[in-house]
Amino acid sequence: MRPDPRTGELETGNLPVGGSGFGMDWMTRMRTRLGVGCALLGLLAGVVLGADPGGAARQDGAGLPQSWGEREGWKIPAWYKVTLPAGDADAERDFVNALAALPHLSVTLPVEDLFGTERGIYTHPMETGDAWERAVTLVYTPDPRVAGATSVVTAGLRIQGGWNRRPEESPKHSFRLTFRARLGAAKWKVALFGGKSEGFDQLILRAGNNHSWLHWSGAERRQADYLRDPWMRASQAAMGHPAARSRPVHLFLNGLYWGVYDLAERPDGKFASDAWGGKEREYDARNADKVLSGDTVSWDGLYALANGGVTNAAVYERVKGLLDVPAFCDYILLNLYGANADWDRSSNWYAARRREPAGPWRFFVWDGERTLEGVEDWRIEENDDLSPMRLFQQLRKWPEFRREFVERARRHLGPGGALSPERAAERYALLSERLGPAMPAEAARWGDYRRAVHPYKEGPYETYTVKEHWKPEVTRLLKEYFPKRSGVVMERLAAW
Repeated sequence: MRPDPRTGELETGNLPVGGSGFGMDWMTRMRTRLGVGCALLGLLAGVVLGADPGGAARQDGAGLPQSWGEREGWKIPAWYKVTLPAGDADAERDFVNALAALPHLSVTLPVEDLFGTERGIYTHPMETGDAWERAVTLVYTPDPRVAGATSVVTAGLRIQGGWNRRPEESPKHSFRLTFRARLGAAKWKVALFGGKSEGFDQLILRAGNNHSWLHWSGAERRQADYLRDPWMRASQAAMGHPAARSRPVHLFLNGLYWGVYDLAERPDGKFASDAWGGKEREYDARNADKVLSGDTVSWDGLYALANGGVTNAAVYERVKGLLDVPAFCDYILLNLYGANADWDRSSNWYAARRREPAGPWRFFVWDGERTLEGVEDWRIEENDDLSPMRLFQQLRKWPEFRREFVERARRHLGPGGALSPERAAERYALLSERLGPAMPAEAARWGDYRRAVHPYKEGPYETYTVKEHWKPEVTRLLKEYFPKRSGVVMERLAAW
């Protein structure tokens, strides 16, 4: 039993009461609460509705829209297929095994809310805000090989991100999940990251854009690993700081397999209050140049102070009152280590500080996909105003900051440090070992898109596979990048 992709409704009849405890009376109440006629996914004989591996191998989008709308006169081609060699039983077996390698997250909503001409979020990916959030039902299965271990919750779903939401750049969009009392659950209480159950009010389903098999750059497609951003966030945590946790999942939309996604926390004011105490309303929080909560008074004061020049100890002491300098040193060091090529004042970082009582600003790694490229890359001269690097450029003119920065660099880059060759590679290897068995499914879903459906900007346009593309890039990073990178960074810093 699974949702009919053409309607978002269940293909078979009523669910029986018993077993899971979800009967039709309960489902009817939930549909009334949602107010959108959305059929609730449930459990039947311990099987999650919506995640049908055998059906996913043969999905073709029959009966669904063959276009996902238009953008600037371009008719966006819809793409639902999983591409496997015809008649190759081994390939289908590998695909099904890959689907068993990660948790499943199944999302169900009316098809008009997903692909509809007027209301579909996938056909209007550039639209933002609450008006473009749709009520959905989620079923999370931590281990698809184990019957019955599931979590069911209602939520809001909207398209997430900047560049990735442009359909010409990627047909595989990221999503944000929100949990609200009016939808049935103010928080999703679930054990996502091991250990005990926790309550989440927002989560991000990261699709991957840079260094993915869908990117416009042929070079980036060949370097796709889907691990750089998780590695960057895990590294910030390894350096001793709060960082958004994530885990890869297989996503199903109305029963259709949609690919590998990274289900991540959103490092906003709520995240900061969980890390440092207090209430969310007591925090200023930013997503780059967008204010998420609070005001800009302290932020503006910090940049005015830095841009005015750190020319004496008194000014530096005032900066230290507004900025967690040790945490900032580590944050910048990590981005220099990865040679981040995609962050400025307006994108790809979060920051927060407690306003009541007053606390210092701290930065969170986010969307670190343009990292870990060339082992000799060095991007220390970036200096966009109101960006993290502007603060760094102004502060590194002051001797005390330089001393602290170099001291912390030696600690993290040296033997046993979070960015030492051994620990950096070990962290990446663990992430790759978790993701690798699932990647044949991602390759089957999206690996042929740029060759067969929408060649865009820059070739070569290939059919991307785990063996020919993903594994070689993972091996390059483990064998060539991490063993050398710490030494390269130390050499560059020594030239200060």
